[in-house]
Amino acid sequence: PSGATGPSGATGPSGATGATGPTGPSGPTGATGPTGATGATGATGDTGITGTAATIRVGTVTTGEPESGASVANNGDENNAIFDFVIPRGATGVDGIAGPTGATGATGATGATGATGATGATGVCNMPFEALSSYSTPPHPGASGAALIFDKNAVVQGTAITHTEGSSDFIIHEPGFYLVSFHGSIGPASHVSFPLAILVSLEQQGQPVVGASTLHTFHTSSDVSNISFVQIIQVTTTPTVLNLLASGGNFIYSQIGLVIYKIAQNS
Repeated sequence: PSGATGPSGATGPSGATGATGPTGPSGPTGATGPTGATGATGATGDTGITGTAATIRVGTVTTGEPESGASVANNGDENNAIFDFVIPRGATGVDGIAGPTGATGATGATGATGATGATGATGVCNMPFEALSSYSTPPHPGASGAALIFDKNAVVQGTAITHTEGSSDFIIHEPGFYLVSFHGSIGPASHVSFPLAILVSLEQQGQPVVGASTLHTFHTSSDVSNISFVQIIQVTTTPTVLNLLASGGNFIYSQIGLVIYKIAQNS
């Protein structure tokens, strides 16, 4: 039989240190730490120097020759602009309205009875002369959807047609047939896109009158056009409002004139 285990012997000396093993893989990145506190607001900088306020005003308005180019010149400086306008004179307009009938002369001797003439047309009767003409000379800004303004009345005969100076509305107070004649000059406003088509048309009680309009298409900022139309309208209900409405964009108009006169009663 085996005998009892003897006591452990003394520990022997440590062996030499082994070689360093290879580096292990990197562990996962740790969670992002909390955002630090916001720093204090910096001091406010000095207030800048107040600039000089600019001014703009119209200087002279000169009428140029027909078909010449319009121009605008700044005779001031960048802080105080003074714009001088040169606007071509419009082409010769249509013939003016007929003057009033002169006084009746003395009755002459009775002549021989002539042959019976053909039966005349019905529906037109003798009536007093009724007419109104208005105009506006200096340049005015125009915009799409806005009516043209007439500054002054030149001739007012009778009460069938009225117009308040400085307004756009012409009011017809008597039924009948009326001749309407318009002329003027237009050009493109600043900072518009080309081509720019501007239509000016006559409206009767808010409705366009067929054949009473004028259109011009602008291709440059120096382009100026003389526009006009003549038309006969019939008024059946009164009062009836007439005005000239523009469409298409921003423009400048000047040297405009409008003549309205009654030519016949309704039949």
